[in-house]
Amino acid sequence: KKAVILEFIGGEPLLEIDLIDFITDYFKVKAFELNHPWATNYMLSMTTNGILYDTTKVQEYLKKNKDKLSIAITIDGNKKLHDACRVFPNGKGSYDIVENNVKDWIRNYNGKNTKLTIAPDNIEYLTDALINLWQMGLQCIHANCVYEKGWTIEHAQIFYKHLIKIADILLKDNNFSKVY
Repeated sequence: KKAVILEFIGGEPLLEIDLIDFITDYFKVKAFELNHPWATNYMLSMTTNGILYDTTKVQEYLKKNKDKLSIAITIDGNKKLHDACRVFPNGKGSYDIVENNVKDWIRNYNGKNTKLTIAPDNIEYLTDALINLWQMGLQCIHANCVYEKGWTIEHAQIFYKHLIKIADILLKDNNFSKVY
């Protein structure tokens, strides 16, 4: 192929930023040495929970690879939805940290997309969560359902009602042309 995407996902990739940096540098040097089209035709992709985003090593990596990096910081909508599922071992929610990091990412790296995880425990917040993300400046929301146990017919009914509300919002004032 003429181009390649190196994608770092699963668990939390930023826990291994030194290894990712090493792999990225090795790839770039090797592709250049081989005079391979990938020396210039590559992208780096990463999905992160955003907790370690503002650390020095991560910021250095982001700046070094800015023009070749697509990053998605997972923020599950609004504080209630996010903190219902994404907590530290002490029980404290992570929304405030991630929100600040997403705003920095939008401001400094022109971030426009994220991933929102939908689960039975947070389905009731879905519409408000999407509105919050759009108002934050995110334009593309990859809303994904978890498929583990726990879903009931009642959850499906709640989900359906939210999908109708979201469709109405997207159709109003041609919002579907501004966000997706």
